[in-house]
Amino acid sequence: MRDELRLNTRLIGFDGIIGRWDFCLNFIYLCIIGSLFSLPASSYLMTHISSFSDFFSMNTIFWEAPWLLKIWVFPGIAFILYIGISLIIRRLNDINGEVCRDTNAIVATLYALSTFGLLFPVGISFLLYLINIAILLYLIIAKGKITGKYPYDYRKEFNWGAFFGTWIWGLFNKSYKTLWMLLLWFTPWGFWYALICGFKGNEWAAKNRDWPSLEDFKKSQETQTIVFVILSVLIIPIIYFLIVTAIVSTIIFTAIDEAKTSPEHNSATIEKIENSLQKIIISYFESYEITPNENKFYISISEWKSYSFQDKKNLLDIAATASAKERERTSEDKKYYTKSDELKRTKIYSSETKELLGEYYIDDEILTSEKVDFKTIVKASFNAYRFYTPKK
Repeated sequence: MRDELRLNTRLIGFDGIIGRWDFCLNFIYLCIIGSLFSLPASSYLMTHISSFSDFFSMNTIFWEAPWLLKIWVFPGIAFILYIGISLIIRRLNDINGEVCRDTNAIVATLYALSTFGLLFPVGISFLLYLINIAILLYLIIAKGKITGKYPYDYRKEFNWGAFFGTWIWGLFNKSYKTLWMLLLWFTPWGFWYALICGFKGNEWAAKNRDWPSLEDFKKSQETQTIVFVILSVLIIPIIYFLIVTAIVSTIIFTAIDEAKTSPEHNSATIEKIENSLQKIIISYFESYEITPNENKFYISISEWKSYSFQDKKNLLDIAATASAKERERTSEDKKYYTKSDELKRTKIYSSETKELLGEYYIDDEILTSEKVDFKTIVKASFNAYRFYTPKK
């Protein structure tokens, strides 16, 4: 029994116990590994969602994925499951103060099912997701009967200065591992590495610099925390806001000045806008045709398949905006057209097979009916963007 309850802080291992601190740190490592395996599947799902309703049938979309993707995902899930269960069992041993095999088996089974949640219908998947969150919160909050009696260790305190300052904090404390943040900041792993910096900050700082006393160490880290929190939460957002405001103000005042100039100058400006719009259309579509009743835009099937749901939505909005400008330019009565006017009759077709790939359709009766409720209108608006998978 003594061997079964020894401290074991490794990432993988079913024997022993693990405290809250090391459990959280190892779970962050597990999340990094999990995101590595799930990234291809997430990209595939986002590029194969054709409507808002598809968000509720992701399991069906996943089962239709290529076998190569499944071969990558399933071993990844199995590996993540193996690590996660080993952490959970050691944490439960610490919380219970003994090895309760029945409890360990039940909790591990629930965690395993939630890990495979993507493979189930959305209702079951959401329920398993909630169960998973409840399990993790319990394991993080519950105090261990064994590790709870361990003496205080200042190295196992979260360092907010390291979390907010990351690599800059690392330069001050000779912790050059934090420089990885320069490469990871704009990736899915940036946030997780910032958490690692927070968890390991005190340990790195204490090891890499000679401190006269523990009080000096704590005072220094508290000062750095205040500085980096102020920089991250107040100063940097304010600077960013001022820069954005300055750019927007410059654009607005430039537009006002141009509006006050001669009609010839205004015409030249409009022509520049139309030429820019024409370039945008050419960069996205192979060709287009504006008819009295329909705006037809053609794109290759290979490009269409590479776009996510949001990309396709943006593409349809661009086509509708371009159609509005084209109709306004060729209109004899100089009528003003908007994107909303043209969205309903703008459609995207395959340049190879001429089959319909994308459209915006919403039943006018839903919007004009007096009995319709707000929920129905919102749902109809979400489902109005309709994108289709090419048959060939």
